[in-house]
Amino acid sequence: MPDSAHTSGISATSGTSASSATFPAMDRIHNFRGIGGLPAADGRTTTHGLLWRSGHLARATDADLARLVALGIRTVVDLRTDHDLAADGSDRMVEGIDHVPVAIPDDSGQGADIRALLSQGDAAAIRSAWADGRAAALATGGAVAMVTDPARVAVFRMVVDVVTDPERWPLIWHCSAGKDRAGWVGTVVLLALGVERDAIATHYLESNVAASSQSAALLESGWMTEEVLELARPFMEVASGYVEAQFAAVDDHWGGAEAMLRSGFGFDDRRLADLRDRLLD
Repeated sequence: MPDSAHTSGISATSGTSASSATFPAMDRIHNFRGIGGLPAADGRTTTHGLLWRSGHLARATDADLARLVALGIRTVVDLRTDHDLAADGSDRMVEGIDHVPVAIPDDSGQGADIRALLSQGDAAAIRSAWADGRAAALATGGAVAMVTDPARVAVFRMVVDVVTDPERWPLIWHCSAGKDRAGWVGTVVLLALGVERDAIATHYLESNVAASSQSAALLESGWMTEEVLELARPFMEVASGYVEAQFAAVDDHWGGAEAMLRSGFGFDDRRLADLRDRLLD
């Protein structure tokens, strides 16, 4: 990709609406959106056009890839494990974009177990595993583990180091659906920028727009029944309870966002100030 494509991408959203700047249309890259336009505590707002998040790029169309070029994307950070890659496929990429794999571990095997149960399509087995709030409890526990589990914290720190490196911008980070692992990365970055928690939660829940359309497609195709969809919904969508549990863990486990950013992610005053100057308007 020529350098001119990168530099033009930084201002690619100028003259567009806030909505189109944050949610550019994609054909087969689900849950693609930017972090721009969110209010920070100091009165500034997050910058459009530099940091993006999404689901995987394995089914990206040629037109989607052209859109990434138009956005000036320099780096794609892939958070998926080998199991995810086997299920999703490898990202389709464009020459000149740096593809950085940083797999987030799933030591419990929860992701693999969820995929296996869904692929078997055994409603009785799914009901036994996930009914009566068990799916929501598993999903909430997984969200909290991202905040507190030392192995996950260490890898998320590696991811955030890449995502907050201005030499790599404009940048996309993604997992499979772009909602859980990618969601926590987004929350950490937005906390570092001083974005209000209510705005972070709203941004987190926007993943449900993409999840809703995917659920409808699964029902229409006959691949999933209404009952199975309802049982699996806590894994296919995000809920306010997940991000609220993460915020509670930030406070209870770390002693607040600032303490977590410093002790867990290695931020200091200078790094935070520089990041805010670069990513807030």
